[in-house]
Amino acid sequence: MAKLYLIRHGETDYNNTLRFQGQIDVPLNQAGIAQAEKLAEYFKDIPLDAIYASSLQRAGKTAEIIGKAKDLAPVPTDALREMSFGIWESMNSGDIQKKYAREWKDFFANPANTKIPEGESMADVQKRVYPEVKRILDTWPEGNIAFVSHGGVIRVLVCTMLGLDLNRAWHLHVGNASVTCFYYWGRSYTLDFANLTNYL
Repeated sequence: MAKLYLIRHGETDYNNTLRFQGQIDVPLNQAGIAQAEKLAEYFKDIPLDAIYASSLQRAGKTAEIIGKAKDLAPVPTDALREMSFGIWESMNSGDIQKKYAREWKDFFANPANTKIPEGESMADVQKRVYPEVKRILDTWPEGNIAFVSHGGVIRVLVCTMLGLDLNRAWHLHVGNASVTCFYYWGRSYTLDFANLTNYL
């Protein structure tokens, strides 16, 4: 049995202004750094064998702060990068709703198959992310592994691991610097807890 921790990066200024970040390489703000330090404190007495992180700096910095407390160097991977929001990236959600009203409605009603112009659908994210996560887990069949990634990616992984339709993804809340934990049994997953943030 392996144990995996799905960790969302700390806060950024884009989070505060409801702007879509996607694959824009936005850094943590000061609140996000403080959140990452609290994550590191939370993991101080929790065994970790490896940390994998999205190659975007907001996830990488979060992973670095956790890794420093565990004497582990995070392994960056492009596969864990956030969903590409295409032409919506850097736009405020209110402006998107006005300019792309039909696409906005479709994106929340049918996220599995709705592809933002020049971006990805959640089905695309699943095809990119899950095989890499599964490959890593299969190399650590009894390990304690952390994946530091993004809200969209974690939603997709939770749906995938629980066998839920990807169109349920927006029914899941994934807060900044939250932890979601699964046991991995080689063929199946058991959810231990989701969206833990009580240490913040």
